[in-house]
Amino acid sequence: MLLSKDIPPHKQDLVRTLINNKKLSPEEKWRAVIDLIRNCEEKKVVIYDKRVPVETAKDKKRPPREGGALLPAPEISAPTETSYYIDELYRKYRHGGLFRRKYLVRRPNRFGIGTRKRLIPTKKLVKLIELLAVSQNLVLSRLDAVMREILFDDSAEDPTVFNYLRLIRLWMTEAPLLHEPYDAVKWMERDNFDHAFRSLITYFYSFLKLGADAREKILAEVENRLRSLDVLKKEAANDEDPDMNRKEKDKRNLDREERIYEYLMTIRSFLPVDARQECLLAKRLKRYYDFNNLSELFLVIEEALVFQRPLTVEELVAYFRIRAPIVSQTAWDAAEDLLKKAGKDPESLELKKRESLRKELDPYETLYMLLRYEGPGHDLLLRAYADQVHYMDRKQYDPKIMYNDHHIDFIHGLVHYFKNMYVPLLDGSTVVFRDMGREEHSGSIFSQDYFVEQLKSFKSVAEEMELFINNNPALELTGDRLIRSVGDCFYGIGKELRHVFDAHRRWYSLLTRTADSEMTRVPITAREPDDRGGRGRPIPYYDCVIKELKSGTLLANELIGKRILEDNLFDGVFVRMNAFAYQVASDCSNENLLHDLDEMKSIMQRIEQSRR
Repeated sequence: MLLSKDIPPHKQDLVRTLINNKKLSPEEKWRAVIDLIRNCEEKKVVIYDKRVPVETAKDKKRPPREGGALLPAPEISAPTETSYYIDELYRKYRHGGLFRRKYLVRRPNRFGIGTRKRLIPTKKLVKLIELLAVSQNLVLSRLDAVMREILFDDSAEDPTVFNYLRLIRLWMTEAPLLHEPYDAVKWMERDNFDHAFRSLITYFYSFLKLGADAREKILAEVENRLRSLDVLKKEAANDEDPDMNRKEKDKRNLDREERIYEYLMTIRSFLPVDARQECLLAKRLKRYYDFNNLSELFLVIEEALVFQRPLTVEELVAYFRIRAPIVSQTAWDAAEDLLKKAGKDPESLELKKRESLRKELDPYETLYMLLRYEGPGHDLLLRAYADQVHYMDRKQYDPKIMYNDHHIDFIHGLVHYFKNMYVPLLDGSTVVFRDMGREEHSGSIFSQDYFVEQLKSFKSVAEEMELFINNNPALELTGDRLIRSVGDCFYGIGKELRHVFDAHRRWYSLLTRTADSEMTRVPITAREPDDRGGRGRPIPYYDCVIKELKSGTLLANELIGKRILEDNLFDGVFVRMNAFAYQVASDCSNENLLHDLDEMKSIMQRIEQSRR
């Protein structure tokens, strides 16, 4: 107004005096100035539009182009610097009472002020932002504890959710205008409002672009961690508790469940599936301010205070170049000292990775040891074939010649050797054991059902082998195919035996033999879970020698007097049985076994690389 009015000289002195009077409040000062210059005449200003060229005589003589169409005006995508839409926006949102028009602005001129029509927030809009901040503070109240639970969980290896929560934490700390006095808010302009609201609003639309799977993964992790917090953990009911105590527990559990539900619904309000999703915060906005969702509120704020023109969500997203949040999937976004305490710093992670690789390598090292096992000074398979042939017809055959010149006959002898020697230890048959105190026990290492599938496969392979040897070459079945079947069968048996052997070694290393001594006399009925960090389980009768096999053959009598496992855990009947199965599979060039050996080499290479 000061710049648009033609103020007489005598009034100019009065205006300067009023402006420089520090005893008056800003409202009184500017109201007096406006009353003083209101009736002054408007300045005569000629406005030149640079977009319309001045018509010259030469242009007048040029005939218009026939059939030519006017080029469309360029689409406006950025905030406007004009006040053209202010009245329209004011009328559009006047009923909500969230904005009001203001003219005076601070300017570096001799008056210290200028005029520019714009919209500014009312105290009602500030109250609305306070309502939003209440929900943000509720999210913040548990977020640090949830993030700490994730960070200090040794089993948590993927930092993705933690890094997303860190961004959400930064988002929740955004509280535009709430730290400014309202007298300062009234003088803010478009750039000020853009700076105040940009982070809050762009975070919302950024997470709105996040995939549904990633969003649900975040929410599920938050819920799991909330339920593990001591203050929200459910108290277990005990039937022996008095009725009063049970009622108190139920009441506390219900209260905790309600707090968890409110928290999850609140954080879900900031992470909706789409902008129109009904949520807890949207209901409050609708009830008190007639906004259907957060997206609608944020669009109105940007439209009125920043862009100062009608706006769409697509324009807003395009102008700010909003993309889905990107976080590291390998590095934890936290302070270095905190990472060291949690064991998530690069050095600790490298050590953990190396230790994990060593644990991963452990069963392959057992496999390698079993493949190299030779028994007491002789080749295991060659000795087994010689014993089997001598048992059958008392003839002497050179095992090496049979291995090189009649390989399928050699495999046939090994199949029968395993059947006569070790199957009675696998099928649940009764065995008489004698412990170191010379006390006898009748039982079995495995239940009748444990190896039922593997022994069924073994029986089928043995029958096919017998048919092939007796009828060769009349059968369509080829020797190569039969050898592959033998290899698959023995690999399956060897792998299961090695799994039991590894579980025994874990149990033995934890020195739980005394506490779990009763387990050493109970047959194994089910497979131990694939948990290399678990307690393991002993092999029944591992500390005994075999006294008698109730259903054994003459060949199996060689096992009598031999111990199931020696004290060093690298010899005994069980080790020889496991080694025999793996070595037959290796002799048949079993593909699964070769894959295991390749995997072992790969792990060893990764361990070597981690040391560099």
